Amino acid sequence: MQGNQMFAKKRTAYLLFCAAYIGALVVENPVYTGETVISCFSYLGTIFTHLTLFGLLVVTNRLFLIPNLLEKKFFGAYASALIGLIVLYASSMNHYNRFLHETLLQDQMTQTSGGYWDNFIYGTCCTIITSMLYVTQKWADQQEQVKNSQINQLQTELKYLRLQINPHFLFNGLNTVYGSIDKGNSLARNMLVQFSDLLRYNLYEADVDTIAIEKEIKHLRNYVALQKARSNDNMEVTLDIHYADATTKVAPLIFMAFVENAFKYASRDDKAINRIMISLKQQQGIIEFVVENTYDEGESSQGGIGLTNATRRLELLYKDRYQLDIKNENNIYRVQLTITL
Repeated sequence: MQGNQMFAKKRTAYLLFCAAYIGALVVENPVYTGETVISCFSYLGTIFTHLTLFGLLVVTNRLFLIPNLLEKKFFGAYASALIGLIVLYASSMNHYNRFLHETLLQDQMTQTSGGYWDNFIYGTCCTIITSMLYVTQKWADQQEQVKNSQINQLQTELKYLRLQINPHFLFNGLNTVYGSIDKGNSLARNMLVQFSDLLRYNLYEADVDTIAIEKEIKHLRNYVALQKARSNDNMEVTLDIHYADATTKVAPLIFMAFVENAFKYASRDDKAINRIMISLKQQQGIIEFVVENTYDEGESSQGGIGLTNATRRLELLYKDRYQLDIKNENNIYRVQLTITL
């Protein structure tokens, strides 16, 4: 709904701009025709030609020069290209005016209409105005995006607070259970410690914008170890992690939804080897994350609110800096995520 409203506002602005331009041509009719009365057909052709040249000037600046040069901070190249575009526009307008007066009207072109520099200045003013409109709209879009991001974050925090139980009571209870487990049952005691670490990370450490990748990997290892402990013997789980810089910052829990889905939807065939493969590699400002799991026939769909939220977080936090590819073929569901830091 907001996108449609934004599009309608932009379309209205451009229509008003074109109407103002045509109105200026109507007002300047005596300037372009001098003492000669021009036919309706010729005058409409004049308006169409001027509007076409002007439209090419504005559209080329808006759709090509600004996104490819100005937004990428190639200021010198943008200024040079823009001046060249305005020169081309002014020359085209000047040639058309000469053709209109000397060939069609067969009169002397007035000094105002024939001035090359008049057209150059007019083109310069128009491109500056349209560029300012574009930058203003871009800024408004970014502000709207930031506002939506803040609203989503507040909604998430409210939901988190509603579902949160008292952490002190929880950890005291876990410590009590840990003390009650027989010391000889090392498997159960280790699982409880891992579970406690998972909760502590979620409640205390993950409540930040970014976190060191080393801590995120430790949390991932604990989660995988806990899942392996409760899985059957025919579940083959592989965890391959390599990172060059332990202090590299990432969004907390950005990979967990994909890992949780892999364990949730992995095949459970007692007569076959079920596999889950997790790989995380970080080097030179890039993180490559891959999760694969076998799945049973008829259960290839892996989704839910967790995957939707993960994709939304990637769009908000790493917009234009991530690539997410999801495939399922030959009974293998594969997620590949590449993040540029």
